Amino acid sequence: MIQINFAVCDDDEIVLDAVCQRVHAIFKRCGVEATGVKYLSPVKLYEQIKDGEKKMKYNLICLDIDMPKLDGVSLGKAIRENSPETDIIFVSNREDRVFDTLLNVRPFGFVRKNNFSSDLMDTLRAYIVSKIDTNHYFVIKTDNNSVTRSLRVVDIVYIESFRDHQFIYMQDGEKIDIRMTMDELERELSKYDIVRTHKGFLVNLKYVQRIDTKGITLPGGVVAGLSRTKVQEVRAQYLKYLRKTGASLISN
Repeated sequence: MIQINFAVCDDDEIVLDAVCQRVHAIFKRCGVEATGVKYLSPVKLYEQIKDGEKKMKYNLICLDIDMPKLDGVSLGKAIRENSPETDIIFVSNREDRVFDTLLNVRPFGFVRKNNFSSDLMDTLRAYIVSKIDTNHYFVIKTDNNSVTRSLRVVDIVYIESFRDHQFIYMQDGEKIDIRMTMDELERELSKYDIVRTHKGFLVNLKYVQRIDTKGITLPGGVVAGLSRTKVQEVRAQYLKYLRKTGASLISN
């Protein structure tokens, strides 16, 4: 059984209770064992997730946007910096700030308070599926094609080409030298949301932190190349990926 440790932050106590209860109920209905913590103060939540001996770790945090002292977008950025493995879902009426959250926080989803029940159900179902459907494997050969390995696709962060070699960079920091061409890798991995951003780079959209004209920022401050001719295409692919994994990120 999946186990989820989640937190909800909203400065309205009635809304806070309602969101927490509904999130817990949906997880239970879907067979997920979940434990939730409520925060009326965004500052208190920030203090809890900061680096330190008493740092709290959550799989998922649901945030309002309009909150005193520290708004949800700023708090989301702080969560990203201190706990990059934590997923974030915004629960807010501020649909005008959807793209602000995309650019700065990369949330899993955006739940509209005026369509709360439907949006939350869709988004949490997508979230649960994303946690289950992570067992796709990609078979490669290393060491002059003499050693065969099976890699979990979800753990591939990016692939970089250097002369006749392609290097796969894994989530755990491992760097793997293989001999497949970038075109072959692109054909094999595109169905898993790993996209060609540059002739020398393939990037897993799961790990994208920022897209701008300088490139694509990945965990650890790595910047993958992004061709000028591919900027709009890659942004569109990323938005499509977010819509797929967070069903109600963009309103219909």
